[in-house]
Amino acid sequence: MYYHCLPLKYVTHGTILPHDDPGIDNRPAYEWLGTHCGYCPQIWLSRANIDMTGYRNDARNAPISGSARRAEKDSILFGFSQISGFPAEPEFWWWGVLNTALAVTDPPMTPRDVDAGLVEYLDMSLAYDLAENAGVLDQRAHRWSIAWQHERPNLAVFLKKQVFIERDQFVVPSLNLKTAHRVFCRNERQKKVLRRMGFIEDRIEIRNMPRR
Repeated sequence: MYYHCLPLKYVTHGTILPHDDPGIDNRPAYEWLGTHCGYCPQIWLSRANIDMTGYRNDARNAPISGSARRAEKDSILFGFSQISGFPAEPEFWWWGVLNTALAVTDPPMTPRDVDAGLVEYLDMSLAYDLAENAGVLDQRAHRWSIAWQHERPNLAVFLKKQVFIERDQFVVPSLNLKTAHRVFCRNERQKKVLRRMGFIEDRIEIRNMPRR
């Protein structure tokens, strides 16, 4: 099952497009990904991991504004049995791409800058890990350094084999919520709103999931 979480106020019984905000800090990372998947911005989905969607987050304790807190508490989770999307390995996306893209913000990094930054970042990590471990790297503890050691300096091959792989996270250019096989909400009020929109009764589930 592939999952996507969305505040109820943005839900429609049809196709949604990603929110486009060229001014956000993460925009260089999304533009970099767009050179590989073919579109920017992207809609993100998680495969089999609801936690990655943010649906379990406890908005009551989050340091966010009142409107953002209400939107998060009023979020709806959509589950799809099949998605044709572009994969992006989540650990490297956070550890590598976002850190690199945010390293320089004025002016924002271009996709080519991010490529160069990733090579530098991977080289530095590999050199550090080798020095700290007498040249012997543990497969689990130094996964990225070992992978880069095998492929360097060819970043394209590294990304194809290690990052753009079907595992936990996917992006798509648009998403038809009407095709969701399961729709999770938190209460009867939300369920009534979804039903009025046209979502099939048998697919809507009230699920009080543990909140973190």
